[in-house]
Amino acid sequence: MIEPEGSAVVTRGRARWPGLADDALVPPLDGALRWEEPVRAQASRDAGRYLSRVPRAVLRPGSVADVQAMVRFCRTHRIPVAARGLANTTHGQGLTGGLVIEYRSLAAIHTIGPDHAVADAGATWLELARAAGPHGLTPPALTGYLALTLGGTLSLGGVPPAFEAGSQLDSVHELEVVIGTGELVRCSPTHERDLFEAVLGGLGQFGIITTATVGLVPARRRVRGHALTYTGGTAFFSDLRTLVRRGEISEAYGEWWRPGERGELHHLETFTFYDPHDPPDDAHLLRGLAVSGGDAEITENEFLPHVARIDDAVDELDAAMGWRGFVKPWFTVWLPESQAERFVTETVSGLDPDDVGTGGFVLLYVHRRSRLTRPSLRLPAPDGSDWVYLFTLMTAGPADSGPAYAAAMLRRNRRLYERARALGGVRYPIESVEFGPTDWRDHYGERWPHLERLKRQVDPDGILTPGPGMFA
Repeated sequence: MIEPEGSAVVTRGRARWPGLADDALVPPLDGALRWEEPVRAQASRDAGRYLSRVPRAVLRPGSVADVQAMVRFCRTHRIPVAARGLANTTHGQGLTGGLVIEYRSLAAIHTIGPDHAVADAGATWLELARAAGPHGLTPPALTGYLALTLGGTLSLGGVPPAFEAGSQLDSVHELEVVIGTGELVRCSPTHERDLFEAVLGGLGQFGIITTATVGLVPARRRVRGHALTYTGGTAFFSDLRTLVRRGEISEAYGEWWRPGERGELHHLETFTFYDPHDPPDDAHLLRGLAVSGGDAEITENEFLPHVARIDDAVDELDAAMGWRGFVKPWFTVWLPESQAERFVTETVSGLDPDDVGTGGFVLLYVHRRSRLTRPSLRLPAPDGSDWVYLFTLMTAGPADSGPAYAAAMLRRNRRLYERARALGGVRYPIESVEFGPTDWRDHYGERWPHLERLKRQVDPDGILTPGPGMFA
């Protein structure tokens, strides 16, 4: 018999889980159950880098059966379970003192079909894009940063800069999910629909995604970029609205770099996908804007290098300044179009250097509301416009910023959330706002009673993903 305290790895041998009765033997596994302190410590933090919750063990599954077996074991012994991809949330959403299941050991891409792909939850969107590229295909919704697992983003949302694409949730055809009883359930819009809609964007509360079937679309071969700079918000917002309403470009977003130190320059980035035989006309795309299209910075790229460029930039930042270790209490909120300009302008103008940090910046996406169809991705109430905005303050302070810095930024985030909420804003819960059960009930509104009933059905002992505190 292998004892956990004396062994770094438990695979096919059976071990006792410390602190439980002598007969509490973990099941045989195809993968590895890791007990050693360095592995547990590595799984104790997420991208925020200011919270720590050390798991008792880390499962690196060798099969979906491993996930099922350990969920059953944890249910029997009331051990909380959280699945972990690449840990890109910032407020402990995927942390637990129980069992962490690491997605990345299940990362196969099984099928690239003419209009879909089948992949394990641990595969990243960058890996999927690179696998689909030689077939002339791409997922329709790719986030700016792609070192994210399918299972992770599909549990949250996954919002791309492509404003007509919907979220990554909207391209999912089917899921395989391990629910809180250990049962493996296949679900889709036509089979087990309630579970399907709850899992997509459900923060891991209703099941652990193990496999996803996602849509693919034809990929253009090249990308033309146009970067415009504004000294005032009125012209910036006017041009952003003009460009997305025309629908002639493929991606658009606003960006501010440390506005508390460098003034309030507004940067508008747009990208147009095309094939070499039909290049875009720069003057036509940028006609009639508040700033001269002739002043735009123009870039050219191939499609795959374009979608990977943020990953490359993050790698460079990390090599230069240890960015991944920075303290990142981010704030992200959906805004109705009728209030977006007001909220963004007032917020950006009020930022000081600490609000952004030495490695931070501010982003603004715009999306067509009617393309965002999954009910667990909460949006502002309709205001007569088919456009909603996603504002993100990506605070990043040095690793030695200290707990007082994170605490101050969390208080700031709550203030920003309350102000946004008063204007009809809705939290996008990948980030750092302290939420309790009452907040979650308000967040889901009329959908909350349905989610409570479903939670009791699929996770009757409440072991799945305790980090958000949703059903505490």
